[in-house]
Amino acid sequence: MIKEKQLYEPLEDIDVICMTSWRAPFTGGYDRVLPKGERFRVSHDPVEGATAVYCDPIRYRQLHKTMVPWKDRLQFLTYAGYYLCIKLDTIKIKCRKVE
Repeated sequence: MIKEKQLYEPLEDIDVICMTSWRAPFTGGYDRVLPKGERFRVSHDPVEGATAVYCDPIRYRQLHKTMVPWKDRLQFLTYAGYYLCIKLDTIKIKCRKVE
């Protein structure tokens, strides 16, 4: 069972959605690939019936440039960071639990 704070590592490159946070009533997102071996932590327990969960990459700063376009990162006053949305089936099938 996938739960909050669990640490995972992809066994192969996986498709994710990179969600961007803003200090404004807006959320953006980009289809990205999280490379094999790039660990992530589950942010919250999945709600009943969920097909995906939000996660935080462990190497947040190192992945920032590849996950979020320059034009977003330059919006200093409103851009507030990013997180990943990963399908539960992807975690179950293509990742291993580290902890």
